[in-house]
Formats: sequence, C-alpha cells, structure tokens
Amino acid sequence: MTFSLTDTVRDALTSGGIVNGAASALGISSASASKGLAAAGSAMLAGLANKARDPLALGEFFNMAQDPALTSSALDDPARLLSGAAEATRARDLGTRLTSSLFGGRTEDVVGGLARHAGIGSTAAASLMSMAAPLVLRAVGGLVRGGGLTVGSLGQALLGNQSEIMNAVPPSLAGTIGRAQIYDVVREAQPQVPHLPHPAAVEPRRPAWWAIPLALLPLALLAWWFLDARRTERQVDTTASRYETPAAVATRTPPSAPPPASKRATPPTPPTPATTPTPQAAPAQKAQPELKPVHVAEVNRELRFAENGVEAKLLAFLRDKGAKYDDKTWFEFDRLVFDTNAQTLAAGSHEQLENLAAILKAYPSVHIKIGGYTDNTGDPNANLKLSQERADNVKKELVARGVPGDRIETEGYGEQHPVAANTTEEGRAQNRRIALRVLPPKS
Repeated sequence: MTFSLTDTVRDALTSGGIVNGAASALGISSASASKGLAAAGSAMLAGLANKARDPLALGEFFNMAQDPALTSSALDDPARLLSGAAEATRARDLGTRLTSSLFGGRTEDVVGGLARHAGIGSTAAASLMSMAAPLVLRAVGGLVRGGGLTVGSLGQALLGNQSEIMNAVPPSLAGTIGRAQIYDVVREAQPQVPHLPHPAAVEPRRPAWWAIPLALLPLALLAWWFLDARRTERQVDTTASRYETPAAVATRTPPSAPPPASKRATPPTPPTPATTPTPQAAPAQKAQPELKPVHVAEVNRELRFAENGVEAKLLAFLRDKGAKYDDKTWFEFDRLVFDTNAQTLAAGSHEQLENLAAILKAYPSVHIKIGGYTDNTGDPNANLKLSQERADNVKKELVARGVPGDRIETEGYGEQHPVAANTTEEGRAQNRRIALRVLPPKS
C-alpha cells in the first residue's frame, strides 16, 4: 500500500469547500483559513509521529478514526461542524479527544502558534483546530476503509516519513510540538564498515601453538564454575512483580531488607525431598475488566465499559429516582492510568474519560466531586499534594471534553479514608485510587 499521510491530510483540509466555508463561518480570509487548516493538520500528524512507537496511543487513534460519527455530512459544512448540531457533537468530541491526546497541556501553545502562522486571532485559531481534528480523523479513517491501513502500517508510515511530516510544520509550531523528539526516536547510528584489503593481498597465517590452550581456558573455567555451583546449596529468593496501579504515589520508601536465609520460610517440594526450595511464582497482574459495548439511551450511542465499571455505577445512580445523595456513596474509576510518579494521565485513560464526559453532558444539572487518594507510603504532605493534583487533572480532562468546570469539585485526601489495610501491597494498591460522588442537587 502506497500513500502519503501528509498529502491525504492536506487534501482533506484544504479543499475549496472546506476552506471557503471556514472563512465564511469565522469571518477570516480564505488565505488565512487555508494556512491555518493546513498548519493544524501538519501539527496533528507531527504530534501523532511523536507517538509512533506507542502501540496504545496508535491503537486509540486508529479506533477513533473509524467512529461512525465521522461519516456525517456535517463534516463537509464547517458552519454546521462548529455549530451545536446534534450530528456534529460526536465528531467535535472526537476531535477534542484527539488534540488532548496529542498535545495535552500544550494545546493552548499549539493554538497560539497556529494563530501567529495564519495571522488570525486565538479564538479563530481554536475554532480551526476544532474543525481540523475530526477532518484529520475522517481522512485517516478513509485509508482504513478503502486502502487496508492497519495500526502497524500507520506506525511504519509515520516513522518512515518523519522528514516529510516535520517539513510541513510551520516554524511557529515546530518548537511547541517537539520537532527534535521525532528525530531522536527514529535516528539510528549508521554502521561503520571498516576498510579491508583485497583478499588476494591477505596472507593466511597459522595460529601460534600457544593459542590453542589459551582458547580452551575459558571453557575450563566455565566447567569449574558449573561443578562448584552444583556442589553448593543456594537459597533461592524471589521478588514478586509489582503492578503499577492507576494512582501510584510519587514518594516511596525503600523496601525493608530481606530476613536472613535461616529465618525464611522454605516451602515443601513434594513428592521428593530437595535440598533447595522451589521458587514461588510471582503473582499474576490484576486482571483487567472485560469491556462490552452498551447502548446508552441518554447519549443515543454505544459506550464501551465494564459491567461493574464506574460508568455503569454512575448511570444506575442517576437513573434511580430514590438515590440518596451522601458523602459515603463514591464510585471508583477502574480504568484511569497515571504516568509513573506523576499526576498526568496516560493515553489508556481517554476512553473512560470520554464515557464519563458523555454521561455528564446528558445530565446537565448533575454536579460531581472527584476525590484523590494514596496509600500511607512516603511523606504524608507529598501524598496529599499528589492526590489533589491527580483529582484536578481528571477534572481538567473532563472539562476539555465539554463538561463545564463549575459542575466539578475536587479534593485530595492523601492517605485518609483507606479502603484496605496498608500492610500489604494488595491493600496499598486498593488505597491508591480516584473516585467520584454525585453531589446533592443545587437549589
């Protein structure tokens, strides 16, 4: 399959109808609209190229590009796409999710660079970005449906055409997006081929007689070591693998030193006795919840979530006319993943955030509170700060997806309110969490 991502995206954004419609809807010149849309598309491709070696991020983008909402005719009319038309809402939500995934907290800087490049105001630049994102997704979705594009071939195309992609990014945006990051990822050292004389000029040489025992010396040492190791009883110690949970704490104390070998419990090894205990297998990682597509009438489309996930619990609560609003009814997020030792959310969290935003927008009078929690490992003040930052970041992501910020409260509780004992890793993992509760209706 031969294709050019830059050509595909440029053609999707700079056709006459799209450019003229955008210019008319935003009150800017056609030349500015054309420059802005082309730059927005190039910026998104460059941001995607930054994630070309991240299969989770590519998979998420690939799934978004195939969303049925992108086939709506509203995408052909910029005025309708930017309006509150129902058929355009899902497409705009996908676009917001894309820009958040690609740029995160740098989205405003990208919009500012776009405004400078096109010579327009920041509001118009933000509208162009909102318009361009679903069009980029639709263009790539067309390659999937018509050309057999896969996640693997998408990653190869991004890595194989990084020069073309970055050359299309205007200078006002290249620094913000991180031009060097792309080249650092794909640059590989070229092998240095030594100059060798022509074979005819090389005289065969016989090895010296002393080279033979010298060559056998490593084998003798290896045999000696092996026999010695067989004679020596060795106590085997295993270290359980640790699963980094979604709300991992940044500050951790080093694990205590292992007890002397004489005090360790030695598991039996039936049916025959053995001098060396059998190593215990590391515990399996926590199974991920099974996700199923569920048609949610309130949002008039399918959402994918676990049967006992936070989406299901929140919907059940909101549909229950007799539900009690109290400070003890909390629903824990089950698919939020934070970057290790940081408050930033990883790409795998976006689907659940998208689901929550859609549900909250379907209930415009509902207000929620997001709570952040940690275990008791490390400094309590640092834990409290991290829990607040993570709760705030979840709110920020929901706001980016269209939920008004005045409907969301946040509070970091640190190591308060544990739901399990902090004496085991399993218990500490349960205590590192993010949860939400529905606040009583405001009068």
